[in-house]
Amino acid sequence: MIFQFFGYKNGKLGGYYVKIEKPEISFMVFNSLEIQNKLEKYVKQQIAFADFFIKFSNQIRYTFLKSSNVNNVIIGKDNYLYYDYYINSYLGRDSVPQDTISLVVKELTQVRDSLKAKGVDLIIMIAPGKGSFYPEYFPEFYSRLKPKITNYEKYSKEFYKHNINYLDFYAWLISLKGKTPYRLFSNTGVHWGQYACYLAIDSLTSYLDEKYRINLPRLKISNIKESTKMLRSDDDAEKLINVIQNIPDYPMSNIEFKVDSTGNDKLSVLSIGDSYFYGLSDLGLNRLVFYESEFWFYFDEVDKPNNKEGIKYVIEYDNIKEEIEKHNVLLIVMTEGTLSTSPTSFFRELYYQYCKKPDYNKEFKRYVRKYAIAIKNNKQWLKDIELKAKKNGITLEEAIDIDAKYMAKEYLKKKF
Repeated sequence: MIFQFFGYKNGKLGGYYVKIEKPEISFMVFNSLEIQNKLEKYVKQQIAFADFFIKFSNQIRYTFLKSSNVNNVIIGKDNYLYYDYYINSYLGRDSVPQDTISLVVKELTQVRDSLKAKGVDLIIMIAPGKGSFYPEYFPEFYSRLKPKITNYEKYSKEFYKHNINYLDFYAWLISLKGKTPYRLFSNTGVHWGQYACYLAIDSLTSYLDEKYRINLPRLKISNIKESTKMLRSDDDAEKLINVIQNIPDYPMSNIEFKVDSTGNDKLSVLSIGDSYFYGLSDLGLNRLVFYESEFWFYFDEVDKPNNKEGIKYVIEYDNIKEEIEKHNVLLIVMTEGTLSTSPTSFFRELYYQYCKKPDYNKEFKRYVRKYAIAIKNNKQWLKDIELKAKKNGITLEEAIDIDAKYMAKEYLKKKF
């Protein structure tokens, strides 16, 4: 209490963190008994040494119980950390019914044909997850489970069956295990390391060069060092579990690049995918190899070099189809650990955009979110909403939601 009184500031914890604002006391909030719950959540986050006690508790769990306080982080042998869904995908425990996969890929072929008519090629890339790359370090419990047919096997079969442009980096990178001069996955992270990303970029660039008879800029290694100091996402799972002592790391590569400027052809690529694409993006795929390209994280957040438009979400675009068709290639990048959800999400969103009539409920949700983002990006609008929230004794988010729903209804009256 003394340290908190004198302004002690807690250190930052790893993982997802939402700062809780100190609640404002009003008659309506006090009378509805909401102030107690809100104040308790705020104080719990502000209490002095909260970060230390959280890490101390987690360290006890890790050291003596070999477990994590994060539900989906699994502690394996020899300090190898996993997300549970990468293990489940390797064992086929997250199996999607074959009928669903067949239907989703069949719908995708219609999207492919529609895109082709607009001059856009569709390419699918699947990368291996850490579970498939290092199954030998799973906790003992998993060795007693019998593997089943995996989503990767099902999707691969369907892609080949329907002649989808398919880059199977899963099989290729696993075939390189133990044959490369540098490790492809770290023990305390779950994403592919820099050297694996470099191999993927080099191979993808070669594929596109051959496919389009062009010569794209190439990334060449100018310097490479190994270190037990983890960079970027090489220890992302360790950061998530928040322990006091550093978990021993095996050396990973740190690469410096130069661009081979003899390749000066341009290719605009829109990539849609999961977090595995960030490894490629961090090394400069969109910035140095592709031209005027961008990445849509889970068809939601927009990431592109030198973003001057301020666009942060796909929903902010006035016409999503037009944005897709500005590019030469639509590249969908997934890891096998997310195949239970990603394809149905990505593929069906594309199918909705190209092959289905607009649905009011879906469009209503889309425009509610669009207007909510617009409110937060407009200082005066947001200020007006804050005044409404105080006047009505509701939270700012509730007030934003009310206005966003009203705006969405008014807009869709013209459309439907």
